[in-house]
Amino acid sequence: MKKPFLVAILCCALPLAVIGLIYFYGGGFTDHSSMQQQPESRRVDTSVGNAFPDFSVIDVEGASLSNKSLKGKLTIVWFTTTWCTPCQIGAKKVAQLQNELGDNRLNVLVYFVDPKESADDLRNWRNQFANPNWRLAFNNGLAEKIGIKFLDSKYLLDKDGVIKDFNTSIADDQYLALIRSAVNTSK
Repeated sequence: MKKPFLVAILCCALPLAVIGLIYFYGGGFTDHSSMQQQPESRRVDTSVGNAFPDFSVIDVEGASLSNKSLKGKLTIVWFTTTWCTPCQIGAKKVAQLQNELGDNRLNVLVYFVDPKESADDLRNWRNQFANPNWRLAFNNGLAEKIGIKFLDSKYLLDKDGVIKDFNTSIADDQYLALIRSAVNTSK
C-alpha cells in the first residue's frame, strides 16, 4: 500500500515541481519578445575608441542633459541601481577621487535602471554615496540601446565624448588610476 502511494506522489509531484522551477527561474510563462531589448543588429557600437551614442535625458532635478552638454571634460556614464552594494562602494571611491581632482574636472552621470526606484531614492543615494554635482537620471532606454547587461557598468568618455574605457568591475585602485591619468592628460 505504501509503495503505490509513493509512486503516485512522485509521478504527480515531480513534474509539478519541475514546472514550478521552470516557471520561477524562467520568469513565468510570459512573452519576453515585447521587452525593450534592442536586437543585436540595432545596438549601437560602444567599443573603446568610438563616440558614445547620442542621448537626451531629464535628470531628477528636471534639467535636460545630452552627450553634447557633457562634452568639454572627462565624463563617467554609470549604469546602476540604488541597492547595488559594489556600485555604492565604487561611487564613494570615485566621489573621493573627484574631490581630490576638483569638481570641475569630471562629469558623472548615473543612470538608474530599476524602474521601481523613485526620484527621492536617487537623491538619497547621492547624499550617501556620491557628490552633490553628480547628475542622476532614470534609464530612458539608453541601457537597452547600448546593450547594458550588468550593474556597475561604467563608460569613461574623453572630453570629446569618445569612449576611453568600459568597465563592469567595482571602482578599484586600478580604475581610479585610469580616471586620474585621463584627467591629467585632458588638461
